[in-house]
Amino acid sequence: MKKKITLMLSALLLADMSFGAGFALYEYSGRSTAMGGAVMANSAEPASLATNPALITELEGTQIQVGVTAVQAHAKTTVNNLFTDQPESRTLKKDTWLLPNFYVTHKWSDDISFGLGAFSRYGLGGTYKNYETWGGGYLAYKVKLETFSFTPTIAVKASEQVSVAMGLEAMTIDFTQNSRGIAPAGSTYEIHGTGVSWGGNFSLLYRPEWAEKWSIGATYRSKVKQNLDGYIHTSTGGHLFAPSNIYNDGAKGAINLPDSISTGIAFRATEDWVLEAGIVGTFWSSYDQIIIEYDDTETTPTIHNKKFYKDTFRVNFGTEYNLNQNWAVRAGYVFDKSPINKHAMDTLVPVDDRHLVSAGFGYHNDTWSADFAYSHIFGKDLSGTASYQFQNKQMKYSEGRSDMVALTIGYKF
Repeated sequence: MKKKITLMLSALLLADMSFGAGFALYEYSGRSTAMGGAVMANSAEPASLATNPALITELEGTQIQVGVTAVQAHAKTTVNNLFTDQPESRTLKKDTWLLPNFYVTHKWSDDISFGLGAFSRYGLGGTYKNYETWGGGYLAYKVKLETFSFTPTIAVKASEQVSVAMGLEAMTIDFTQNSRGIAPAGSTYEIHGTGVSWGGNFSLLYRPEWAEKWSIGATYRSKVKQNLDGYIHTSTGGHLFAPSNIYNDGAKGAINLPDSISTGIAFRATEDWVLEAGIVGTFWSSYDQIIIEYDDTETTPTIHNKKFYKDTFRVNFGTEYNLNQNWAVRAGYVFDKSPINKHAMDTLVPVDDRHLVSAGFGYHNDTWSADFAYSHIFGKDLSGTASYQFQNKQMKYSEGRSDMVALTIGYKF
């Protein structure tokens, strides 16, 4: 009977690139990033396909947006050595990660619009410096988890006040984790898997006639269960004595990526000035572990690396002011609550709660648009312990911070 390898991805996208609590991503466009993601209920853009697809009923003709967000992060992880029980610290290598996105919308009739979005909802990655001599490398010294979602969507204007939308989501995933082995000295192992799976989304926009300065938006995105195909490799070409015998072999696995619900309420103070506040709830408790099963070998190990994630929330505030018919300035703030359990810490997402401040500007005319944003993340330190599988060793996250620059170009046909 095949044994299972259970690995909990303590965070799924680039540890260097992990700038949403856990490993969720929210950087969908230059405008959205500048406003802290507070774009659920105010003006529409093609990138609304990633925030509130019901908004695309307000876009005319055919429109496209193409963008990218560049991310650099810094963080330090300190963990007590398994053998000496002395604290050892390592920082992440300096890398730049790029998050591309693409959106196209088309107004089919006065009441029906279609759209296709392509963007990343989850991600994690990074490599620690000098991991060869670091005890934390037994947990993981390198991780890369990338997801990319394709979302065909239909949006309907149900009345003058209400629009609704629904869409499918095809999400690809590519995951690699590298860890040190306790014996033989200098040994390492790598776990890798890829997959494609489906989810869905439902969204709403309400602009009440009785309170025409106000509007409300909401979006639900379903859980996505990913089935992975990949391999387990060791640097020794054979078995590795950590955490038990691990063999080179093909492998299959599964992981649940959590569902979420987002809401926002916008107030148009003047014709040129809008403010919005919102909240995102992510059900991280449904994400508990990756299960990987060897293809052929019968005498395989079982690795349990549970994370005990908690359901969390993210609160955002954003504002936009039109300087004239072409130029706009924007700003935002976010508090992002971490789902990490301080009694089951690991080396993959080395930061606790986050505060984000952002600013940007945009230009648009009858055909073209360009949006630029800068955002800085201040990560809160966290002290606790690793899980019982790492002997409950003392751990600490510190010096967590990230810088993000986003640029989006749009065109109206």
